[in-house]
Amino acid sequence: MSNEKNIRIVRGVSKFAGSVNKDISLQPLLSSDERTLIQGDRNLVLNLADQFDFERDYCTTYRMYGKIDILYNNVISGETSDSNFLGYMYFKPDYLGCPDPVAYPTNPSAGPPCVGMPPAMTFDFIPPTIYGDNAASSTYSVFSAYTDNWILYMSYISHSNDDEPMQFYTEYSTPSYMDFIASDGIPFTVETLIDDAGRETVRFTTPVPHGVSPGEYIELQPTPTTQGNANLMFEISLTYTIPSGTWTTQQNLFKVDSLGNEFANSEEYVININTVGLNPTSIVNNPVGTLKRIINPDNLTESRSNYYCHQHKLITQPNDYTLDRTGFEVGVYNKKGRVFKAKKTPATYPGTTTILEEFKSYTWVCTLDIDVDSYYDNHNRPLTDLYLSIFPTNRNLMWHYNGAGSPAGYGWDWNFRKIGVIDPFVDNDTNPSNVLQNTTSGVSPLPASGSTFRGAFVEYNLLELKERIISELGYSLKFNKNVIYEVGTASAPEFIKSIYKYRPHNRIPIKKLSNSIRHNDSLFTSPQYSVYSLVDNTFRWRPILPIEFYDDEVNGVSYPYLNDAHYPHHNLEFIIEPILHNYTAETINILSTFIDDCE
Repeated sequence: MSNEKNIRIVRGVSKFAGSVNKDISLQPLLSSDERTLIQGDRNLVLNLADQFDFERDYCTTYRMYGKIDILYNNVISGETSDSNFLGYMYFKPDYLGCPDPVAYPTNPSAGPPCVGMPPAMTFDFIPPTIYGDNAASSTYSVFSAYTDNWILYMSYISHSNDDEPMQFYTEYSTPSYMDFIASDGIPFTVETLIDDAGRETVRFTTPVPHGVSPGEYIELQPTPTTQGNANLMFEISLTYTIPSGTWTTQQNLFKVDSLGNEFANSEEYVININTVGLNPTSIVNNPVGTLKRIINPDNLTESRSNYYCHQHKLITQPNDYTLDRTGFEVGVYNKKGRVFKAKKTPATYPGTTTILEEFKSYTWVCTLDIDVDSYYDNHNRPLTDLYLSIFPTNRNLMWHYNGAGSPAGYGWDWNFRKIGVIDPFVDNDTNPSNVLQNTTSGVSPLPASGSTFRGAFVEYNLLELKERIISELGYSLKFNKNVIYEVGTASAPEFIKSIYKYRPHNRIPIKKLSNSIRHNDSLFTSPQYSVYSLVDNTFRWRPILPIEFYDDEVNGVSYPYLNDAHYPHHNLEFIIEPILHNYTAETINILSTFIDDCE
């Protein structure tokens, strides 16, 4: 015991003659800084595996990295009069040059205009040179080339938007379409038929997976508005025969009897409702509407699905990553290019080599350590996903932008149907994404940390406590008509009608939610993201699974943990697909090897 008060104990006989010795006891001070050491505490056996698991579960720092493989089909052709661009263009058709002596029989050496496709570096993550509408006035920099076409960010789902505007076209020539918002539910079209058993059936067809199972219910919504000759269908008239005559009722809640039609794999898109008393003539012409999924009609509050759009918030800044070409890896397809002879190109140009398609691979590393403990998702849960978000920067001005507009439009799966038409909703003049471009040097300023962007269209059900992605967001890109325009419109250039589409937000799971739901009566022993059920009078939630723990074969995550940080690795197939005007089939192109016309 320490002697902070400098206490001295003296025997009585030592004080003075005749003094009596006494027993004295002292109360230990509360400020003692020493204690008795128990022998067993001197040795502690440390279990390294348990300590590793403890530190890994406690750690919230992530260092993201991965690989990007570009996949695209460079099939959208056009015409150009741009003298700068002619040196990079891939000429078509097989006359191997510009101009076409068939198109210009009286002056086969004249030109331009010339017809063909842009070079492969239009899609590249590190283009090798300056090209496009900015080629004559810009200087190529090897240090900034990785941001000339695209820019990479890390993002997360910060909140949701129930009021995101949407459009669903049923017919384009009139046009006929429906305006609705995300909270209205999933769009559908309707047809009626009589099956073999003589039962009246109403068939709902959705352009995206509906997520409904037989035995569940759907509820038609009255809130969308229609344009053109489309008619909103939000209830069905049913007539029953009763002893006193007939009784007619309007109904908007229906039990799902079966899924699918005569086509394979149609169950995800077709809902069949068997009705009694249906008069097929009561179905409006060109019916269209939105529906919501209901699991249990006796508990509408919790079993009716909610519909909304994700809202992404950027975590990183534009310079918080590095991008490099892979050293020895090549794409799954062969490079396709051609050497154009001097005599086949305009007189002012020598022979040139143009690469049409080349499928490169890149490694990316986020240089910012991300502490996910600082972020929560749109349901107030700890983050289970980070996203690699990719936006066009358009510094070569290959993509159209309009003043303070954007080089990209946006839409969802029903806006990118391959039926030979281009949905007007995805046009960046009509609905530009919030990647804004107001200069001829590309997107400027680049988006900064904290900026928000719309994302996927989602269903969330309180009874299941689980999100379902109905449709990922897509970005549309259309060519700048100052560089390349619709064939045959040189006197008054028009935009090429076909477009390209890609997905800007790419999910990287860092945790997974359990397949099972936990219940608890006490708020104090439930996680902060638990949801109180007024029906069950309990707090309900899905636990977050530990790393390397799997509920089933796929529900779990595993990645390295080192130096007090996690290292998830993500391989991304960055797909840029053409949406072709007046072409209704998937474009399949088996690429040939590089062609040298000098051989």
